[in-house]
Amino acid sequence: MYDGLPHYIKDQALNEGALLVGFTKIRRVEPVIILGFPFTDTWFFKHPLKISKLLGKTSTASKHVQDVVAEILKSEGYRAEYKTIWSLYGDFRPLAVSAGLGEWGRNGIIVNKEHGSGLLFAAIFTNIPLEVSIPKSREKQYMQEHCTNCQQCISSCPANAFEDNRFHTYRCLPYAVKGCAECLKICKKKPS
Repeated sequence: MYDGLPHYIKDQALNEGALLVGFTKIRRVEPVIILGFPFTDTWFFKHPLKISKLLGKTSTASKHVQDVVAEILKSEGYRAEYKTIWSLYGDFRPLAVSAGLGEWGRNGIIVNKEHGSGLLFAAIFTNIPLEVSIPKSREKQYMQEHCTNCQQCISSCPANAFEDNRFHTYRCLPYAVKGCAECLKICKKKPS
């Protein structure tokens, strides 16, 4: 492996359609490449055909990027197994945070400073020696920077689902089913 392989992988993934690329490790041992793809805050029940089409397009882009990266890894002698944006076997949000692709929002969604919260994540599990995207010396500081003062998602919630420093799913659900996505829409706005 040459030293620039992780940079090459990242460049290729971005050129092929990924919005974000980060590296992390599961249990601090197993290398994983996390890919972020754009998604909309339009709610499925309001626009099922539009959302289905967008999900299909994002799924195709995700699979293409993962195929390209897997081919690069395999050509260099590394393992490459991946889970797409449709993965039912795990929640990629913690990995996205540890790879530096975003921060935990108060609404439980990953928020990226540049792209907001409209993101879907996919993962490529490999054995290539990778450095985590966030240096360990900065990891604690990075984690503390997430939306602690903004509160736009909290104040925009018509269901008052964020109360007493907790998220109340049972309050959110009736609004969400009707198409409410106010906490996601407001989160796309960059803080001043």
